[in-house]
Amino acid sequence: MTSTPENAPEIDVTQIFLDGRRLTAALRALGPVEPALADVLDHLNLRLYPRDHTAGDHSAYVVLDLHGVSLGAQRRAGGLYLHADTSESDDDLIHFEINGGGEADHPTR
Repeated sequence: MTSTPENAPEIDVTQIFLDGRRLTAALRALGPVEPALADVLDHLNLRLYPRDHTAGDHSAYVVLDLHGVSLGAQRRAGGLYLHADTSESDDDLIHFEINGGGEADHPTR
């Protein structure tokens, strides 16, 4: 895991990464962890790409890797950007829903 303290000088950080296994280990140090939660966290990776002020980004680009898919989200000047990458899975179709508006299918190939 990489982090940048608030009072640190400007550092060019291209990616901040949290391995879910480290998160599970930290939780276990505090006490018992539900096995289902530990299993999910063990297979989770969290990546953060700092926002680009020059591009007008309103937030960092946050990527969650889980179940063979990478889900990214970022607040941009023009609105919310969402990205799903299934290139490392065998999925031919993504079923998704936005704001309870009903499920929609999107081919991945």
